Amino acid sequence: MTYNFSENIQKGIIYLCKADISFFSQISALIKPEYFEFPSYSLIFKSIRDYYDEYKKLPSDDVLLESIKKVMPQNEVISTYEDDILQINNMDKSVVEDRDFIFDLIEDYAKKMAVTQAIKDSVILLKEQKFAEIEEKIREAMIVNRTVDVGLSYFDQVEERYNRQFESVETRRFKTVFNTCNDFLDGGLCKKEIAMVVAPPGVGKSLYLVNQGAESMRQGKKVLYISLEMSQDKIAQRFDSILTLIPNFRLKMKDSIPVLKERLKVVTSKYNGSELFIKEFPAGTLNVNQVRALLVQLELHHNFVPDVLIVDYLELMRPARNIDSEYAAQERIAQELRGLAMEKNMLVWTATQTNRMGKKVGLITDSELGDSYGKIRPMDWAISLNQTQEEYDKGRMRVYVVKARDSKQHYTIPASVNYSNLVISELPKEQENYESISS
Repeated sequence: MTYNFSENIQKGIIYLCKADISFFSQISALIKPEYFEFPSYSLIFKSIRDYYDEYKKLPSDDVLLESIKKVMPQNEVISTYEDDILQINNMDKSVVEDRDFIFDLIEDYAKKMAVTQAIKDSVILLKEQKFAEIEEKIREAMIVNRTVDVGLSYFDQVEERYNRQFESVETRRFKTVFNTCNDFLDGGLCKKEIAMVVAPPGVGKSLYLVNQGAESMRQGKKVLYISLEMSQDKIAQRFDSILTLIPNFRLKMKDSIPVLKERLKVVTSKYNGSELFIKEFPAGTLNVNQVRALLVQLELHHNFVPDVLIVDYLELMRPARNIDSEYAAQERIAQELRGLAMEKNMLVWTATQTNRMGKKVGLITDSELGDSYGKIRPMDWAISLNQTQEEYDKGRMRVYVVKARDSKQHYTIPASVNYSNLVISELPKEQENYESISS
């Protein structure tokens, strides 16, 4: 398929591509030589692009013609291209004055072509039952656009960098459950980061994640909690208890509903701006592309864009593409979740289980990660929950900072677990000696 734009518009595109490096850099990735209606225009554009790729600048007309000579078909003469370039240079320049309109034309056509090709590819993939690859192709086609972000200009953006750094901690940081960690983290974690809690089965990974979600809500943040193990109603009941301090056993009685509703009114008024959505998926069915789809639905139908995404838990997801090795699959899932945090500008929390040694050691480190050491590599921050039977009986646990990309790591914090209202909190130092293990 070729452009259905007028010849003057196609001339205008080539004129801008060879004369305006800003235009070319924004749009060149969306143009393919075969899109042009005339073969000579296709070769002119291809020669401009190839020259830029090699020399990082746009060619003059004389250099452009020399480049064309090297690749033009043998049965053609260079005068044809000389005439075309002359016509392009002498065209009515009013055609290229409305650049935003030309941008939109090129972008819309590129998106249409990308979606068309993705659908064609998906027909083949559907026969092979490669559903994850179909999702990926359609998603890539839908995000085709001319947005260009070349990153941070180090010397030119000093003030902007430090303005971001000195923004209010309350709005920029996401507190963890533990004040000591927040101190080392300069107030908490940030958007575009991913954090993980590690523990053996039954020690409290999900319980910690709910506490972490509640802590974010107390900061007025919007939280999306995805559960792959427990029902959304049970997760919601845990939030009920932690946010209202009503004992969990009382919430299983019908007469507690009026009290719960009254206390939740207080919660919503006190923590202005906080919102919570909880969504359950069957274990082993969810991949990161489905999370993206859920985020789109929440924004479209509920105007809900989360600040924090909690995925409970990592091993119960599947990678976007089939990977035979469980080790590689878990590392890939962690990478995909971190990519989603960057893409959607949010903080991601998840959890993972230890291997069998996690039940036997006194302190869980990265050596006790279950199935795949690679899953901790993408993490910005990771903690482990450590608890003996005696500590469980006393409602105590030790929290160990396994990894911290930009702050202190390898230290422990004494914590309490109130099994009545399910609140996890840091123990005051006067109640239990603070233990520190130097990094």
